[in-house]
Amino acid sequence: MEAKKRRLEYVDVAKGIGIICIILGHLGLASVNKVVFTFHVPVFFLITGYFTNSNRSTNDFIKNKVRTLIVPYFITSAVIIILGTLKGMGEGNAKIAFSEWLCAALYGAGDTYTTPFYIRGIGAIWFLWATFWGSIFLRISLKFHKLIRIVFVIGLFILGRELKKWFWFPLSIQAGACATLFMYIGYLFRQSEEKLKKISEETRIFCAFFALGVWISFIRQFQSFWLVNCDFGRGIIDIFGSVCACACVLMFSWIVEWKMGVIAKIIAFFGKYSIFILCIHITELNLLKWWEMTAGYGISSKYQLPSIIVGKFILDLGGAWILSRIKFVKKIFGMK
Repeated sequence: MEAKKRRLEYVDVAKGIGIICIILGHLGLASVNKVVFTFHVPVFFLITGYFTNSNRSTNDFIKNKVRTLIVPYFITSAVIIILGTLKGMGEGNAKIAFSEWLCAALYGAGDTYTTPFYIRGIGAIWFLWATFWGSIFLRISLKFHKLIRIVFVIGLFILGRELKKWFWFPLSIQAGACATLFMYIGYLFRQSEEKLKKISEETRIFCAFFALGVWISFIRQFQSFWLVNCDFGRGIIDIFGSVCACACVLMFSWIVEWKMGVIAKIIAFFGKYSIFILCIHITELNLLKWWEMTAGYGISSKYQLPSIIVGKFILDLGGAWILSRIKFVKKIFGMK
């Protein structure tokens, strides 16, 4: 029981690091993005795959994913539509705002597209739909023979990546198809975990440094790696680099849990409630004009960025802490 608790806590630390980096990744800073985009979303997909199993019936599995992913998606979308419409009312275009946010919520695209027609993105909660589809695809693949499963997962990835060249389907199903590959890698790690523990310490240390070297190389040569629209930069090279980055983050999270006590518990807390942070973050990201707000308060350009970062963290992390204290909210978000 103690080992299980330890493992879960370092996983929550990794999720906490991931969600904080998602916030930082939306600041639009190239120097930050080329680091955080290498792992901040993939690590969530790998963790999801790690905890995927075939013990629960398919129907129960799907019901659980609807309760923990899709219900939060629509709750957050409803909040965005209401607040966006109220904001539009103040700007004299309430009907347009309502229509745009409603369409964005129903379509479920993470980014905005202009071809073959205009699609307004709902933002970072695309991740919830992608996780839903990826989880379902992986769960279905577990019924197949292992060779068929490998072909299925790789085929889904290729299909999701190639189809986006012509059309972006609703509900981020293509992103989910691509996410299945990362989930499958997490699943494979779970299946091989006991054997990997028997590898010599020297081998594990070498692999850790090798993964770190690959990650650093990925950062230095970063071009693009946007899972939101199935852009994988240089392809398999960058996918491998991302898996190595996730491995390094998970190893670092284990060290944080082992060595940093209180700090680890704080980060793990936000990892546990990362869905609250995501939903609050995308709401403020969609509706608040941070640069205009800070300028309006007379904050000089030199201090605008630090002020925005502090403001976002207070709102996103503080809001998540408040929601985590409300049993009703936790219940409707599918938490025990």
